[in-house]
Amino acid sequence: MSDLHHISPPIGFHIRTEDYVDGCLKSKAPEVVYKKFPVEPARIERPPKSLETIKWDFHTMPPEQFLATVPWGRVYGTNGSIIASDNKLLWDVSFEYHTFPQSHSIFNPDKLPPITYIPETLAAITFQVSFNYFHWMFDVLPRIHLLRKSKVKFDRFVINRGIEYRAGQCDFQDESLKLMGITKENWIECHADSHLLAKQLIVSSPAGYTAHVPKNVCQFLRNEFLENRVIKKRSGYERVFISRDDASHRKLVNEEEVFRVLEKHGFKKVTLSSMSFLEKIQLFHTAEVIVSPHGAGLTNLVFCNPGTRVIELFPATYLLPCFYIISQHMNLDYYCMTGEAVSHSDAFNKHKASFVIDIEKLEKTLAMAKLD
Repeated sequence: MSDLHHISPPIGFHIRTEDYVDGCLKSKAPEVVYKKFPVEPARIERPPKSLETIKWDFHTMPPEQFLATVPWGRVYGTNGSIIASDNKLLWDVSFEYHTFPQSHSIFNPDKLPPITYIPETLAAITFQVSFNYFHWMFDVLPRIHLLRKSKVKFDRFVINRGIEYRAGQCDFQDESLKLMGITKENWIECHADSHLLAKQLIVSSPAGYTAHVPKNVCQFLRNEFLENRVIKKRSGYERVFISRDDASHRKLVNEEEVFRVLEKHGFKKVTLSSMSFLEKIQLFHTAEVIVSPHGAGLTNLVFCNPGTRVIELFPATYLLPCFYIISQHMNLDYYCMTGEAVSHSDAFNKHKASFVIDIEKLEKTLAMAKLD
């Protein structure tokens, strides 16, 4: 790295950070630390309650949880990709969706931006889609928990928005960090032209990207934001319908018709994007019944009380068990149903399909949940 202004992309990648650490130990490189943390696999004790036969693969495992030190590690770009001291990408902490390690976006430019040297120990908690509420909560914040458990010392965090930031778009990021006692003075933010070189970089594993969220991560979020503070319940919102009317995709086409049915059963409609982070916690902690299309807003199920009834609505083309697994962890009473997809273009975008819910089937599902 004699020329900090003309840096080529990495020369390759390590699939696992542990592989990089093993190589350092064998070559007697600068001292590195690698710590593993136990992960409890989800126990699926009962199938989801549904009028349909739901075919989900429950054989996935939660990702391994670890923390490692990377002497002279680098953090690059909007996604906060991690480059080790041997000039190779660390894939498992720089994961990108819908691609392979060799096709990672870091290999696209002819050269990377000039390096900014930070003579500190930095803790990177970056993630490609940290702008998404689910991934912020399950792939970013739990790494702060790993850092605390490890008692490793560092100077500042490195975070990213996952997009070119627009004011107000990711308020939940700042709100949640502030509640954890972390302010802007405590972090460096990555942008498209960022290329940071740390004297010592600490990296740690994301926990939610496989959609199989570990139970201890759910409990960490609950302890951090709910059980360690007083949350007043929101009177009148015991039965809640979560609208995706403001979403860019996976819309419930006949939402008005669906809500007319739910309204007769005492439901109120809410749009989560208009609520603060604490208001979302308050809403889900209040709710006794939640009906919602599949979406990141259901991340807040971790704040529900045991026994809360949840009815999740899916397009038939896209079934993901992440919120069912979370419901199992939190001892919620989970139901689901599917509707006919009316728009999706290909395998990569089937998760974006808008859909229609059959009203008769909805009424029967409500009866199954004893809401008639």
